[in-house]
Amino acid sequence: MNKLLLLLLGTVICTALSAKDFEGISYYGKDAPDIGNITYRNERCKLDLKIPDNKKNFPTLVWFHGGGLSRGNKYYPPCIDTNQIAVAIVNYRLSGEKASCPDYIYDAAAAAAWVLKNIEKYGGSSKHVYISGHSAGGYLTAMIGLDKKYLNAFKVQPTDFAGFFPVTGQMSTHFQILAERRKKDPAVRDFVIDEYAPIYHAAQETPYMKFYCGDSLLDWPARVEENQLLVMRMQRVYNNKNVFFYSIPSGNHSSCTAPSMALINYELMQVCRKIAQAKK
Repeated sequence: MNKLLLLLLGTVICTALSAKDFEGISYYGKDAPDIGNITYRNERCKLDLKIPDNKKNFPTLVWFHGGGLSRGNKYYPPCIDTNQIAVAIVNYRLSGEKASCPDYIYDAAAAAAWVLKNIEKYGGSSKHVYISGHSAGGYLTAMIGLDKKYLNAFKVQPTDFAGFFPVTGQMSTHFQILAERRKKDPAVRDFVIDEYAPIYHAAQETPYMKFYCGDSLLDWPARVEENQLLVMRMQRVYNNKNVFFYSIPSGNHSSCTAPSMALINYELMQVCRKIAQAKK
């Protein structure tokens, strides 16, 4: 790990945190589209929100946990200075008997839209809402950032958000979606690119996006290369100036998370400084 990453990590770890917590917020409104198991949706689809104390117009990071779309629970990501940056952590429906594709993608969109529409009530800036997640959460981040129909279902656009930061997410159709299909058709291939693949939606016009991964030799097989292919296709084929890629040296699928979040924290702290300067 290079010296810059170590410095960023140390800076965040040593920061004293002071924040207010709001827990168990249901992010589906009464006018939301009825998609999937509504009883399970009402049980599962909640978020927690941590906001900086005595701050106004702060940026917000929406965070989706990993777990292969079939397991896991919301948790606060490492290395984010919640004394300056609000964080919303999200539970979405998990693949299984009660949910399947595309339920969890719509859940991610619903949560992001709720934060965008409501963060000003908590003192934050709706102009500075960012989306991120690790692994399956990175997949969800990329999907709602690139396929407009999910956020459109909740009357917002991907470009309404300040940025999307997938961390080592799958850019082909997610393996859990293929596992769901395989229950009906055992012949389903183990590698598919269709409408449920972020790379399928590569385009010239996208929101600001930065894709993080580990080391190509240590992250999941071909995970780095899938992310590189998506970014290179948008940069080189579509001349997209809003997408970027960053690989964490020596990082595996798990250990790349903290350095990635330290870099994201650094970027959002620059936003905090610009907001503070604008007040003067």
